Amino acid sequence: MCALHERAETLLSSLYAGPVRRVSERSGLHPFVFEVHQRIQTLTKRLDHRLAPNPYPVEVNDRTVRFDVSTLPEYNRVSSFLEEEAVIDAIVSEIRDDDVYWDVGANIGTHALLPAAAQPGARVIAVEPHHRNVAKLIRNKTLNELDSVTVLPIALGDNTGTATLRGADDRPGYGSFSLGNNSEQTVADVPVRPGDDVIADGVPEPTVVKIDVEGAECEVLDGLTETLSERSIRTVFCEVHRHEGVDESDVVGRLEDRGYDVSRITERGPTAFLKADRTESKGSISLL
Repeated sequence: MCALHERAETLLSSLYAGPVRRVSERSGLHPFVFEVHQRIQTLTKRLDHRLAPNPYPVEVNDRTVRFDVSTLPEYNRVSSFLEEEAVIDAIVSEIRDDDVYWDVGANIGTHALLPAAAQPGARVIAVEPHHRNVAKLIRNKTLNELDSVTVLPIALGDNTGTATLRGADDRPGYGSFSLGNNSEQTVADVPVRPGDDVIADGVPEPTVVKIDVEGAECEVLDGLTETLSERSIRTVFCEVHRHEGVDESDVVGRLEDRGYDVSRITERGPTAFLKADRTESKGSISLL
């Protein structure tokens, strides 16, 4: 994040958390103040994007990974990396050189390429259904010469078929594409397959999995029932999107039933990021 944005954020935070906000709330002007706050934020982000280097560098484990940030959503995703630093650190710390790591819902590749760079011996399968994200994911993989990364351009679910991918913005890097019948615009119809079937077809079986699928968490886990039950997956990282109607207890229950201890790494608003570690014996139960 550049100095201009940092100064603007500091100013906005002071304005929003200080006496101006309290006065605006008492006087009924808070909606107007909030609107100004949002507009200034958007303006500074756009200006930051124009001034930012492209490709945009991100450092992990003394390795620099570069991302093409041609669009504002891409820039926002990569430049806000520090907001998910705890998650990235947990994933990078977990992956070993001999692991097969699946990033399910890879978007433009932040959570696939950073671990791949940090652990060059690991194999990475980046699963992403959105065609524009797939193109940019391949571009970023090539940009960083990460041959250990394989891009799988499908969605994972609990059955084989086709699903409608929806989102408010079709540009690469946008972070809220979902499978379902929400009110947002249709982006594309995408192929869906259970993870167990993908493995049966020869894709390397994962030892570590990250899931970020905007509301389809349970379907992805159900599609990996056989693999999870065989306990070849050592660790599952799962982002739970409660605002998409996902009950966190449903995700936790599925993992615990298959012999995993579940803990919460971090929480941001309606989103929780879970880590599930395989236990020595099946059926161990852990409360969040």
